[in-house]
Amino acid sequence: MLADRAVLADRAAARARRLACSAARSSCGPALVTGSIGVVSERDEYEMRLGALADTWQVWASTGAALSNAQWRQPTRCGRWDVRALYAHHSGFPAALAALPQAAAPAAKPVAASDVLRAFNGPDGVAVVKADSIAGHALAQAAENPAEVFVDRFGGGGPAAVEVLRAADPAAPVPWATFALTLTEVLRIAVMEAVVHLLDLQRALGQLPEVPADALAITVRLLAEVAPAIELIEAATGRTEAMPLPVIR
Repeated sequence: MLADRAVLADRAAARARRLACSAARSSCGPALVTGSIGVVSERDEYEMRLGALADTWQVWASTGAALSNAQWRQPTRCGRWDVRALYAHHSGFPAALAALPQAAAPAAKPVAASDVLRAFNGPDGVAVVKADSIAGHALAQAAENPAEVFVDRFGGGGPAAVEVLRAADPAAPVPWATFALTLTEVLRIAVMEAVVHLLDLQRALGQLPEVPADALAITVRLLAEVAPAIELIEAATGRTEAMPLPVIR
């Protein structure tokens, strides 16, 4: 009984820390917020993002494990991709993130996740220039591998990647394409990618969206940072007909 109470207490404390981080979402320094909820450290914020990513990858794993052959062939709103190609594209994230703590530190100064997304989605950005090759690579991967491979990348590779990342320094600079980011900023991008494509998946399957709350909050915050601030504020409050969206592909 005492052991059960200790486990419940640990879980409640962890949940409280995550809620505090959720309320304070910021990447402006080691001490992220002060006040009645105390100081939220960079480590706490990192753990919250990591937990949100783990929860979202688990949804990918459980959804994929239950798909029928017909559902794997279901078209998505992502151009030529069916559900299988969508899994092929996104399931590379766990292994890619797990490799980052061992990567050589970049010489460049780390930038914010929003800066990277803005550059990626600009007229000459990777998301535009390499769109066809990215789509083709996912289609090729989908054709070459059984669906179980993609599910296992989330179900087995996801938890393994989370453990590697949990042992890493959140402030460590790592390479991300041609940029340098800290690991905690990379997690913001990873969560956003997992959420956006999970919505693609659930819409393709005719399911109501079901996304972990922390992951949704991280994604909304990041996308809002990518958008031009004044235009977004005026559009969100009905003060202009100009639309600053979409901000990514």
